[in-house]
Amino acid sequence: MQKLAPAGNLGIKEVQAMLRLVGETAELWYDACLQRRYTVESLSRLLPARAGVCFNFGNVLNGGESACGTLVQAGFLPNQEASICEYLNTGKPADPCIAPLAKNDLRVAVQRRSDLVDDKKWRASEHFQQLRKPFDLDDTLYARIAVPGKVIVLAFMRGTDQKSFTERECQLVDLCLSQMAWPYQPDDAPSDPRVAALQPRLRKVMQHLLEGDAEKQVAAKLGLSKHTVHEYVKMIYHQLGVSSRSELLSQWVGRI
Repeated sequence: MQKLAPAGNLGIKEVQAMLRLVGETAELWYDACLQRRYTVESLSRLLPARAGVCFNFGNVLNGGESACGTLVQAGFLPNQEASICEYLNTGKPADPCIAPLAKNDLRVAVQRRSDLVDDKKWRASEHFQQLRKPFDLDDTLYARIAVPGKVIVLAFMRGTDQKSFTERECQLVDLCLSQMAWPYQPDDAPSDPRVAALQPRLRKVMQHLLEGDAEKQVAAKLGLSKHTVHEYVKMIYHQLGVSSRSELLSQWVGRI
């Protein structure tokens, strides 16, 4: 996966890389948690960032009592992940960037640490001294996604030996997250192992079937022959234990 250039205006290759990530993540439509993980891991590589996290915001981070939930992380060792989980459960040591980030009322807000708090306040904070510095992590790119019923926060952290995030990288991550659909999916949506076991090409065909496309339309959209799509549909029916399109729709629409 191509890494982003360190500076400059939005380039066509960088935009294409982000939109490609959106498309790849959409192919994992059958598992919202897997979509989160793929997003965090891929953006951590693209930026690049040493570590990344994604979680549902809990007001414990602002002095409340509700813990954060649904943590997905990339780049942390087990002992480091335990420290992150403790922070998300207790809100301590408090991150000085969270309060100004929460004031942004955009649906998707992506901001650099330096735009939220200055260097002096950041490095003097207990959060940096106790949680970031021991892990050799410093500059951070924060993203806040506000959807009905929840707020999702992502944070991508660079090592002390890496350069600070740029405004251009903010714009690219904003473009990426603004196009993704997984934040709107229920966190507890069931993922049936039979769907997860389907080969990627069969999952693509099934997704189009559930969206109402006929086999001819699926063939046109995926660049396949009608015969190939028909064979794929038969394989889907067999693996899911259904015998017709109507049975497929009645059993699976709304479930995944």
